[in-house]
Amino acid sequence: MLGMLERRALNRALVDWTQFHAVSARSLGEAHAVIARAVEMLGDKHTFFLTPTVAAERLARRSAQTDPLPTGRLIDDRLAYLAIPSVAGWDEPVRRYTATGAALVRELDGHDPAGWIVDLRGNGGGNMYPMVTVVAPLLGDGHLGSFVGADGSVQSRWELREGRVLDGPTNKSPVPNPYVLRHLRPRTAILIDRGTASAAEATLISFLGLPRVRTFGEPTAGYATGNEGIDLPDGARLILTCSKEADRLGRVYDNNPIAPDERGEDALALALTWLR
Repeated sequence: MLGMLERRALNRALVDWTQFHAVSARSLGEAHAVIARAVEMLGDKHTFFLTPTVAAERLARRSAQTDPLPTGRLIDDRLAYLAIPSVAGWDEPVRRYTATGAALVRELDGHDPAGWIVDLRGNGGGNMYPMVTVVAPLLGDGHLGSFVGADGSVQSRWELREGRVLDGPTNKSPVPNPYVLRHLRPRTAILIDRGTASAAEATLISFLGLPRVRTFGEPTAGYATGNEGIDLPDGARLILTCSKEADRLGRVYDNNPIAPDERGEDALALALTWLR
């Protein structure tokens, strides 16, 4: 595990790994402590190590939790409002989340809206791919963003193709959303706040660089980095940050908040003023 951190962690250059080369552990508890110390030295708020007990507790809470589904409504009978909440995992609830959101987009578009509002406030993240799939008709096919390594090289790109989000060659959409809007590339307002984090920031990044898109609210939480979950044989789990995220224009984001185009506590009011 120390070797993996030294080779793959985004902030690996900040740690003197030679101090760990001679470390030995006489128990799993000691090994956990060494790994936790190395993670702490990385100084990466998006990387964390879970002991078997904590990992099991989180999994139990996750299994008992019901994720909210996307919701929406018309405002002024001519503006489509779509709220995208957090969602995690890859199982049936994620498929239900995606199918519900896709159907909602089709329903709202049936009213021929003059503009769209995508609300990412309070979305703490989870799995970016169902979120991006739901809003796929607003984004259109093509390159959306990239995962960038510590050396600045592009590790992979996420893009849309016929309603499917592809990360490299891999289809990441649990349910495709190939619906085509009545008006392509509509005026779209994105609402964000300090609760917009991780996968929600990746969803935000998928919109950045598009024409007729503007963001409103407060700076995001600042977790725009790519993570990988690594399970250890004893039940411990490492969430390792391996990359930064970049938008379609190549602008790179990391663990710093993403500022909105227009800042203010009442993001919805600001967005409505712009759209109207």
